[in-house]
Amino acid sequence: MTIPFWTRSGTIDLENLTPENLTAEVIGDTLAKINRFGGRTSRPWSVAAHSVLVEYLAPPDLRPWAILHDAHEIFIGDLTEPGVEFLCLCGTRPAVENAVANAKARLDRIIGSAWGVAVRSQNQDLRRADYIALLAEANVFLGTRPELTSAADRDDFDRALTLIADLPCHWQEARALWISRAEHYASLGLLALPKATDPSSAVLAG
Repeated sequence: MTIPFWTRSGTIDLENLTPENLTAEVIGDTLAKINRFGGRTSRPWSVAAHSVLVEYLAPPDLRPWAILHDAHEIFIGDLTEPGVEFLCLCGTRPAVENAVANAKARLDRIIGSAWGVAVRSQNQDLRRADYIALLAEANVFLGTRPELTSAADRDDFDRALTLIADLPCHWQEARALWISRAEHYASLGLLALPKATDPSSAVLAG
């Protein structure tokens, strides 16, 4: 089966992804153009910036995967929780939830293999960092007020707010930051950057 997926550099097969489809330039460029919360934010806030925020909040040993934890969204988009709930309303909840979870897991395995890094998406510390990032982003960009009961959560929430203030909202700056963080971990030997066999397939145009 072939699943055609249109890109600026040509059509690729979503069923048969290669490392060339998963370079830092491709992932960083795409994540920088995907808005969190379905774009219903007070100003642009990209999945690339979110990924760096989660990376900063995660324990050091999880950070190489943290920068990639939402990379699957370059193919399936940033599925919001209300969006998934609506899909469940229109179908059967187990089928929808299983399809979403399995799609993310399958893409994560492909990305982890291409980047030479262990998939840590189900790690509880990483999930907590992702959740704290979500609460802080919702506070800054949607005006929500989370109820945090533990001192540790409140401290990390405050830290996330400080980090968001220093992270870029402009997509080109978010792209450059995401790529630089990926290159940082590659320089430490903690992951390997997939290479494009055709230089023209790298997406770096402004």
